[in-house]
Amino acid sequence: QSSQSSIPSVSIHADDVLKILKAFMQDFNKLREKDGAAKEVLQVQDSSKDEEYWDALTHVIPKPTLKLWDALEAALKQYYEVLKRRDGLLSEAAILQQQNL
Repeated sequence: QSSQSSIPSVSIHADDVLKILKAFMQDFNKLREKDGAAKEVLQVQDSSKDEEYWDALTHVIPKPTLKLWDALEAALKQYYEVLKRRDGLLSEAAILQQQNL
């Protein structure tokens, strides 16, 4: 059996369609109003401790660790530049080696 045969069919008279749609829209609007009221309640929440919370999060990582990370970043950037220069020199050496053959 198909799944459609298990769904009961409902026939609506053409004169009742408008009434049913109006009732649906009224119920739908009531639900939207309730949802909107719930959102307003959420927006009214006390946010006095929010700033304190976020300020505390800015100090989670100790300053010496941040300084270490900054120094490591600078050293890694220098190392990357050295590696790029070596890559260029190796390519140049390979070309010269080919020319000497």
